[in-house]
Parts: sequence; structure tokens; C-alpha cells
Amino acid sequence: MKIKSVKAVKNNYPKIPQKTRPKKNDKYAGKIATGAPMSTSLGGRYFHKNDWWDKALMKGVGAGIERDVGCIIESEDGSWGFGFSDRGRITASIIDDYLAPNLVGRSIFETEKIYDMMTRILSPVGSNSFSSRAISAVDLALWDLKGKVLKKPVYELLGGSVIEKLPLYASSNNTEWLKELGFKNFKRFISYGPRDGIDGLKKTEDEIAKTRELIGYKSDLMLDCWLSMDIETTVKLSQLLKPYKLKWIEDALISESINQYEVLRKRIPEETLSTGEHWYGVYPFFHAASKGIIDILQPDITWVGGLSAIIKIVHIAEAAGIDVILHGGGGSVFGQHASYGLTGISMIECSGPVITPIGVPLEEKERFPGTPIPKNGTIIPSNAPGFGLEIKREWFPDFN
Repeated sequence: MKIKSVKAVKNNYPKIPQKTRPKKNDKYAGKIATGAPMSTSLGGRYFHKNDWWDKALMKGVGAGIERDVGCIIESEDGSWGFGFSDRGRITASIIDDYLAPNLVGRSIFETEKIYDMMTRILSPVGSNSFSSRAISAVDLALWDLKGKVLKKPVYELLGGSVIEKLPLYASSNNTEWLKELGFKNFKRFISYGPRDGIDGLKKTEDEIAKTRELIGYKSDLMLDCWLSMDIETTVKLSQLLKPYKLKWIEDALISESINQYEVLRKRIPEETLSTGEHWYGVYPFFHAASKGIIDILQPDITWVGGLSAIIKIVHIAEAAGIDVILHGGGGSVFGQHASYGLTGISMIECSGPVITPIGVPLEEKERFPGTPIPKNGTIIPSNAPGFGLEIKREWFPDFN
């Protein structure tokens, strides 16, 4: 069966109004009311307006939750598959102008070959984030279409199952609220950076100490630095936080600075380091795995190149004896199916697209129709064909 059309579309699916009003409670004083993860300005290092980052997170910018670009692939028999990414018109134009003309007429089952074609078509302009996002949306739509035609959920196409439930962790600085929502493992976002000096390190330790006291030592606790640190501060931070048994320190350095990660690894060989959500394509992950500089790879399935890229990254990690945990994997059907379909993925992250404002049940979180939510401490992907989204074609007009 052949591809009839490939189109970038706008995601205009109907939003369900939130019924419950967020709580205002002194217990949560100083926390971002939406459950957004980070305080002020990337650890005080890069942005100079203290409210810039909070406002950006409220709009989804930087957190990758805007999901404003979809891709629909239609086959000869009228079946269609759907994938999405973000970054608006630029991503859409790459889909329509560069990828679509080269894919029409090919078999819908050639996911491996089509992924290779797309990476080579866009190689002359570089494996940048926009190219990678466009590839992601197309690749995910193709896998969705393949599952629908074969009448199988994608996790089964990958050879996985949902018999063994994967553990979840929630990412936000509202740890009290996350506990109320039923989460057992937690990731915090750092509030202070290199320019805050010793005082910033001490404040970070105080936050981590209070969080560990709140959740106990039977829960995993992680710290996300969101690209805000330097080598020296990360080394000091790692030493200072040893008593609190962090599972990992995440995104300590700028994403492109892989050489700096090699230096950091030598300085703190015993620390578990994770990163990768802002790496695009397969090759940065291969380099990091081959050098042994990262312990946990964290690609985003809607940014890195789709499910086909994730499969390759997981196999690289397995060969290197390291782990993969998808960035925000619990927030999309794509991440959920990949997590259960590939044995190299050990946990599922629930972040912005999953976490609700304080006092609002998880069921009321705005999300693509058909996206499962956490229940009884885990997430189970839909067993409907493809990725299982419950969507209608008319909700997705062409991206003009």
C-alpha cells in the first residue's frame, strides 16, 4: 500500500474546558500555580528578567508542550496516520516543501527506508532542531498509519507488551502536589546557578534536603539543571548533594557541549549523569554512549526524529550498557508506546503535558483526545490500532 499524500497540519482539535478551579493554598506558596517546573531564569545564568522564563513556561515555550504542528499521511485506501511536533511554520514548511514531495508513492511499510531518506534529504541543511522536528512528525504519522492498517497498537509492532508496568516519575517543583496526585518518584528543577555562588549551592541543598525529608528514601529523587550550570559548579553540587542520594543530575551543561561532558565525567565519575532531550538525530547519542560520558540518555520522541530514531538510540544504549528514559514520555501516546515497546526504556517521565495545576485532577488536563493518563501509579498505552488517538480528520486543517 502506497502513500497518497503527506501534509503539515494545524492542531485544532477541540479543547475540553477545565472544570475545577486551581487552589490557592499557603502550603504551595512560592510555587508556579500551573505546576510549571522551574523557578525564575534558568538558574540565574542566562536570562535577566526574573519573570521571563515563568511566563514562557505558562505558554509552553521551552517546555515543548505547544505541539502546534501536526502531520497527516494518507494512504491509497483512505487510511491516515497522525504525528506531531512543534515550532510552527518553520517545521511545517520543511514537511511540505522538502519531505512530502519525496515520500508520495512509497510503501507505507518502509518506515526504516523512509527515515533514512528523510535524514539524508535534510542532511545538507544540517541535523538541526527544526529538521529533526519535521522528521519526527512525519515518522510518527507513518508508524500510526502502519499500525492502523495492520490493526495493531504500535507497542505490539515493536514487540513489546504492557504486562510489566513501568514506574513513573513526575517533574515539577510542587512536590507536595505531586504526592497528592499519587506519584512516588520525583524530579526537581534547580533554582540557582553559577552566578549565585556558595549561597546558591546552599539554597539548592536546602531545597533538596526538604524534598528528601518529604518523600523519604524509598522514592527516587532527581535534579534537573536545565542547561544552566558550568563544570565547576556541577562538581561542587554533586559533592554537596551526596547525602541525599540523587538518582541522577540532568542537563547540567549546554546541550552541544559534549566535550565538556567528557571533562565533567572525569571530575565526578561516580555521579549518574543524564541528558539528551536537546540532541537531534542519532549521532550525538552514539558519541556519548561510545565515550561513556552519559549514564542515561533522554531523547524526546517528538523532537529527535520520531520512533525510528528512538529505536536506534535504544539499541545503541543497550549495546553500551546504559539506560534510556524518554523526555516527557508519559505526556504523549508516542512516548507511551515507545516506552512499552522497547525493553531499553526503564521509566516514564510525567511532566508539563501531564501535571495539572494545584487542586485540579489529572483527568482534567488538556491533552490530545485518547491520550491515557496515570492511574494507580502507572500509565498503560491504548491497545487501539496505531497510537490509539481518538481524533477526527476535520480537526486538522492544512498548515498554510
